[in-house]
Amino acid sequence: MHQLTLARFPALALAVSMLAGSGDAAAATAPGVVSVLYAGSLVTPMEGPVKDALRKAGIDFQGEPGGSKALANLIVAGVRSPDAFIYVDPRLTATFADRAASTIEFASTSLGVAWSPHSRYAALFDRVKRGDLSLERALETPDLRIGRTDPQLDPKGRYTVEATSAWLGEAQERKLLGTDENPSQIFPEQDLLARVDTGQADVAFFYRTEAVARDYPFVPLPQSAEPSGGIVYTLAIMKGAKHPHEARAFADFILTGPGRGILERAGLDYLPQGK
Repeated sequence: MHQLTLARFPALALAVSMLAGSGDAAAATAPGVVSVLYAGSLVTPMEGPVKDALRKAGIDFQGEPGGSKALANLIVAGVRSPDAFIYVDPRLTATFADRAASTIEFASTSLGVAWSPHSRYAALFDRVKRGDLSLERALETPDLRIGRTDPQLDPKGRYTVEATSAWLGEAQERKLLGTDENPSQIFPEQDLLARVDTGQADVAFFYRTEAVARDYPFVPLPQSAEPSGGIVYTLAIMKGAKHPHEARAFADFILTGPGRGILERAGLDYLPQGK
C-alpha cells in the first residue's frame, strides 16, 4: 500500500487548495471529471456533501455506489474502468491488484442494527438502545422485517451472517436470517437505507457510518462478533485512469483534505496516518 499525499503530487496542490476553498474562481480553473466507484454504505455523504464540495471546485463527481465485491467484479470483467475505487474489505484488493496503481486503508467502522425513527417497531428498538431489552429478543419479534445485503456481492452481507453466527450461534442465526441469500431480507447495498426509509424493512444491519449519516438510532453488535481485522475502507487509484490528476486530487481530498472531515462527521473513524 502507498501513502497518497500532496508531497507526492505537488502539481495537484492547486486543485486540492481549490477544494478546500470556495467559489467561482476555483470552478473556472479546477480539473474536470472524476469517476469513482464506491461502497454503497457511503452513498449519503458521497452524493451529498462530498459531491457538493467537489462541484463548488468545478469538479464533476461521477460516482456509482454498490456492493464492494460486486463493483470489484465489474472492474475485473472490464465493465467499469473508474479513476478511483473506495471499497470495504482489503482482501478484495487481491482480485484487481493488477489494475490498481496504489491503495491505502484509510478508515474503519462497526457493524450493528439501525432503524428509522418512523419504523413501526421504533419504540421496541428504542428500548434496546436504552438497555431495557436485549437486541436478540427484539430481533426475534414475529413478523419483523429485517433488511441486509447479499453476502455474495457485498462484504457487509457476509459480515452480517458471520457476525450473527458468532454472536448467537449458527442455529439461532439461521432462525433470524434464514438462508444466506434469503430473498425476503436481501436488498442492494445502495438501496438498503431507502428500503428502511419507506418501511419495506423495519430494521436492518448497517455500518455505523450509514446510521450516523442518516441520523438513525444504532445499536452495535457485541464486540466479540466484530470481524477479525475490523471493517476497513480502502481507497485505490486505478491504473490507466482517464482522469489521473483528478483521481489523485480526489484521493488527497478524501484522505487529508475537506473530504476527511465530511466522512468523519458521517461516522467514519480514520486510521492512523500511514496504516
